[in-house]
Amino acid sequence: MMDKMTNKLIEMKDIIKSRRLELGLTQQELADLCHADRTTVGKWESGDIINIKRDKLQLLSKALNISHLVLLGAEEYIPCEIDEILIYDAIYGDTLGNQIAKIKNPYPDNDGQFFGIQVAHPTFITGYCFAIFNKKTKINSGDIVAVSLNGNEAIIRKLYIVDKDIVTLRPVMEEGELITLVENDIKDMNVIGKYCYAISPFLE
Repeated sequence: MMDKMTNKLIEMKDIIKSRRLELGLTQQELADLCHADRTTVGKWESGDIINIKRDKLQLLSKALNISHLVLLGAEEYIPCEIDEILIYDAIYGDTLGNQIAKIKNPYPDNDGQFFGIQVAHPTFITGYCFAIFNKKTKINSGDIVAVSLNGNEAIIRKLYIVDKDIVTLRPVMEEGELITLVENDIKDMNVIGKYCYAISPFLE
């Protein structure tokens, strides 16, 4: 009985770490999403914590965007390859939406941690494309970014730093509104990633 339990725990800790790395999250970022501390996440991944409380398991499942049944070993976990990019229908603040596709990274030698969002695009025959972003890169004024305001669905805008207390978010194309953020409004802005390129869904 103990051997079976130990095997299950090893599987869970490996899933947590593997999935965290797939999503490009640090231990601290995962801890923040689970209302825990980094040490606790480290113990989850090392197997030092045997039982994860139900409320933490629910938060962990949501943060990793996988079923709690996968974490418990009741469903199979299929890891994402390092050279693959996960595509989501939307992102809300730090919360991932539904994973709708998984594509091969066309530039696997590029450094970064990448994710994609499905967005409307009239020049593609499908009427939409996958916009690919790099989560782990420096953001400069004038960059195109995926940005969430007040935890709402992420939008794609050109970010301009006008002053230390003024930021503008300009539409990439003609559609969309110009958004100006000042002082405290900037604190509610979450820049999720820097735009890299758009790719056709036919290439997934």
